[in-house]
Amino acid sequence: MNDAQGAEPGGPIAVAAVDLGATSGRVMLGVLADGRIELIAAHRFENRLRDEDGQLRWDIDALWAEVRQGLRAAHDGAVERGLTGLASIGIDSWAVDYGLVGPDLVGADGASVPGSGEVLGEVVAYRDHRTDGIPESFAEQVSRERQYTLTGIAQQPFNTLYQLVADDRPATLPPGSTLLMVPDLLGYLLTGERRTERTNASSTGMLAVGGQGWSAELLTAAGVDPDLLAPLISPGERLGTVLPELVRELGIGEVPVIAVGSHDTASAVLAVPAADDAHPVAFISSGTWSLIGLELSAPVSTAAALEAGFTNEGGVDGTTRFLKNVAGMWLVSESIRQWEEEGARVDLADLLAAAAVMPAHRFRIDPTDPAFLAPGRMADRVMLAARRLAGEDERPRTPAQLVRCILESLAVTYREELHTACRLARMPLPERLHVVGGGSRNALLNQLTADALGIEVVAGPMEATALGNVALQARALGAVPGEHGALRGLVRASVELERFSPSIPSG
Repeated sequence: MNDAQGAEPGGPIAVAAVDLGATSGRVMLGVLADGRIELIAAHRFENRLRDEDGQLRWDIDALWAEVRQGLRAAHDGAVERGLTGLASIGIDSWAVDYGLVGPDLVGADGASVPGSGEVLGEVVAYRDHRTDGIPESFAEQVSRERQYTLTGIAQQPFNTLYQLVADDRPATLPPGSTLLMVPDLLGYLLTGERRTERTNASSTGMLAVGGQGWSAELLTAAGVDPDLLAPLISPGERLGTVLPELVRELGIGEVPVIAVGSHDTASAVLAVPAADDAHPVAFISSGTWSLIGLELSAPVSTAAALEAGFTNEGGVDGTTRFLKNVAGMWLVSESIRQWEEEGARVDLADLLAAAAVMPAHRFRIDPTDPAFLAPGRMADRVMLAARRLAGEDERPRTPAQLVRCILESLAVTYREELHTACRLARMPLPERLHVVGGGSRNALLNQLTADALGIEVVAGPMEATALGNVALQARALGAVPGEHGALRGLVRASVELERFSPSIPSG
């Protein structure tokens, strides 16, 4: 159901896409006119983990301040382009992390005051160690096989389910408190409405396979009160309207907030520029994580898929993202951070150019190793983990050697995981692989991936998450036809793509 305020037929519209990643955030102004989307960066900002009292946390107050600044800038940008302002707002972010919100205050008239609930405690990050050992102990209550049958979600240590088992705060919350995923928490701060968007809910390890409701069996086993969880909302539905006090503060008008694919990967995969919507689409959403898999019409929740570590996340329009998490460009960015902390000046473009001329096939790591999950001295960890190939008697020592090792290892892992996904889904290897997100600009990795798989790699769009966010808002406003393929056609009309053909046989 798309019940947002309609747009003027044929006229240009401007919307704001709030897109929060695990290392950076942005508010993008999306202007839809003449059958294409123009994306303008209204505001970009860093998002850094804080280590406080031995716990990794997100600074949700700082993020909220940056989002408000970005919405003001997006509104001003729309006005500068001759539009009346923003027609809507959509929010997406990384998955699994949550905030706890107390009950709304009661006004003088006895009615609750929307948006007045206090954020209780910190938003703990998925990279924190509090869930160490939790999946194993929880499996003694509900087996891994049973969990997978119920949810279709791979048992990752950072799943929301396991975070809640490790969290002692819910037991002491006042009545009327709510758990909200990060984008839903920001949606609450904007509108006062408490909802959980389905694509993000699917990543929690608590939503029943198919996405129609929470798994009562798992909530009971985890000791989670169902009343703590907000009602579900689907992508394309209207969450609410910006609160009056924020209308005054931001000067943006009574703008509707639309639920998009709030799990950033759901929005990114929606923006995969595939031309044929009738067949499964192979993709990598490449950023901090590399999320590699297939867009399917139904989950694959077999025992073999469980053992292979694949997960079934909810997508827009009832699709399933059958995928596996690989620790993508996080390995490179964290290595660069170590080198910079040691006093080196590192330019990523220069580093990739140096890696491109390094001798090939000398070292390998396993990018799926949980040892690479936590931050800190990544270059040292990669060097020690690298196994030598072709009779090498040393380890990667220079930054260029190390990055070449990381990228070659990622490409080989992509090949292995995509072949596995196709085998599990009982389909042949597709003719092309779409790479979207920030990693789509990494020409060396794209070429290595094409070579490893022996198929064409289509790179772009880089800002896939924001484009998917904007496209779905446009459809909810009535400015785009309702078909899934129409949204992808809009994306294709809005971006330039780069194609990489295999230069060597796969193997």
